[in-house]
Amino acid sequence: MVATKARSTNMIRRQSFTGKTLTFVEVVFAQSYTASATTPESDGSVFQTVTNVINSVTGNGGTLLGCSYHLGRSATSSDASLVAAITAGNSIDVYQYIVEGDAIFDEPASAGVGTGADSTVKTGSETDILADIKAALGDDSTSDIGVRVLKLPADDVNALAGANSEVLGMFDPRGAA
Repeated sequence: MVATKARSTNMIRRQSFTGKTLTFVEVVFAQSYTASATTPESDGSVFQTVTNVINSVTGNGGTLLGCSYHLGRSATSSDASLVAAITAGNSIDVYQYIVEGDAIFDEPASAGVGTGADSTVKTGSETDILADIKAALGDDSTSDIGVRVLKLPADDVNALAGANSEVLGMFDPRGAA
């Protein structure tokens, strides 16, 4: 009897994300932060350290679905506005993550305090996860690492409040430097 390939797994994968928001995290390193490109796939590397922060209960409690890194990319003007040490056109390193969940990086200011409204969750999330990453890396600089946190809302859920709602996918629009 000839074995036939079942396609039911594709439906299961698709249905498992119905009604769930995906959060995208992009960590950008200025050219001056040379450790970001040092053996990214090795244990104890900067990439592994940042991945551990993104995946930690302290940082979020969400489920890490995917991660990637892009080394030696050409910085955009958006990158330059995010990190003071970046000049558009210079070489940067970028780490990207997909995490299941919404508002998971916006840590309450104190025990028992909820996260902010949608319009403040993005800013709070970026500030909180950046502080966690810098603490894990032992980095006291304020201008060589930047973080973007954006989301893809679940079906039938409104995007972030305000006119500047954004969605970031896991693609790198930058070319090689």
